[in-house]
Amino acid sequence: MTQVVERLASTASTQGIKVKGVYGSSSSLARQISRGAPADIFISANTQWMSYLEEQIEGVKPSITIAGNQLVLVSGKEGVTLDKLDELSNWNQVLDGQRLAIGETNTVPVGIYAKQALQNLDVWQSLSKHTAPMKNTRAVLAMVERQQVPAGIVYLTDANQSQQVHIVSDIPTELYEPIQYPALLLSDKSNAKQVYKALYSKDMSQYLLELGFTPLTH
Repeated sequence: MTQVVERLASTASTQGIKVKGVYGSSSSLARQISRGAPADIFISANTQWMSYLEEQIEGVKPSITIAGNQLVLVSGKEGVTLDKLDELSNWNQVLDGQRLAIGETNTVPVGIYAKQALQNLDVWQSLSKHTAPMKNTRAVLAMVERQQVPAGIVYLTDANQSQQVHIVSDIPTELYEPIQYPALLLSDKSNAKQVYKALYSKDMSQYLLELGFTPLTH
C-alpha cells in the first residue's frame, strides 16, 4: 500500500493538494488514530482493525474496500521448493533448523493470516516454535531479502515489489480469511474527500491490479 499512497500523493500534487503518508502496521495506526493522532484517511490491511477504529470514532461513514491480496511463501535463495504445504517434513527441509519469518500473529494482519493458514494446514503447532515474528510485512520481507531466514510468508504484492526474493509457493486463499484493504474517510476537508474519491477511481483500480492486488472496489 506504500506505493498506492505514493501514487495518490503524486496525483494529488498535480491538483495542488499535499498528501503526507504515514506508514506502519494496521494495528499500530488504528490505535494511534483512536487516541487522537491526526489523520484524514486510514487504509487498513485488516477488516478487524478497521472495525475497531470505526467503533472508536463517532460519525464516520462506513469504510470502502478498495483491494484484496493473497499470501505467498518466499525465499531469498534460488532453487527452494515446497511442493506439499500440509507436510511438516517439507517445511523442515526448507527451514533446515532455522526460523520462518512471519508477522506477529496477535496484532499484525500478515501474521494473523499466516497463522490461520498454517493452522489449517496442521503444521502450526510445530512451526510456531520456529518462527521469527516481525512488526510488519516490510520487516518480514527484509529478513528474507537479507537471508537472515530461509523463508517467510508475505503478501503477493510484497513479493512482486522485491528483486531479491522469489515465490516458493502460493498459499491457497481458502486457508485464511479474505485479505481485504478497507479505506476510511476521517475528515470533512474537501481536499481529503477528493483524495479519498481517487482511491476507488478506475485509474487506481488499474494501478492496484498492476501491483498484484485484486481490485475490490464497491
